[in-house]
Amino acid sequence: MRVTVLWDPAALFTFNRLPRFVAERVDRTLIAFVERGEGELEWVAPYHRLRAGKHDLVLVIDAPTLSIAVLHIFRTRP
Repeated sequence: MRVTVLWDPAALFTFNRLPRFVAERVDRTLIAFVERGEGELEWVAPYHRLRAGKHDLVLVIDAPTLSIAVLHIFRTRP
């Protein structure tokens, strides 16, 4: 089963400006969720949030089309 990950331009803009170690953590967290269903996922209507260290990824999960859209990345803790 292959899941498609789509990046919103705003999320990609933020991702590309993160420090390298933070971007790697975000990337590893997203890959672990997509491939193995691992991760801290919560429903905050109307989106899902996936925790990646001190950052959250705002996701839209579309099960019928097997796609996940990353809409936004933001820092949650100092």
